Amino acid sequence: MTMKASIVAIAVATALMGCNEADRNQQTKTVGWFLGHRDELAAALNACGDNPGEFAKTPNCINANEARNKITIQEMEDALK
Repeated sequence: MTMKASIVAIAVATALMGCNEADRNQQTKTVGWFLGHRDELAAALNACGDNPGEFAKTPNCINANEARNKITIQEMEDALK
């Protein structure tokens, strides 16, 4: 009985560590963050564009695309001044 409980506890701990590692590697960036970090925005847009089937609906791709849209609108408004 104790051996089964130990195996279950180890399996749960291992699964949770895997989730935490994935979360750390793919922390969601906000639109505002992307606006302030143009190099990372370009990298995210490249990654999203290279594999849209897998990444297009992820929060970072959505936020990066929104940041790109805001930049484009601002550049258009500036050009009209």
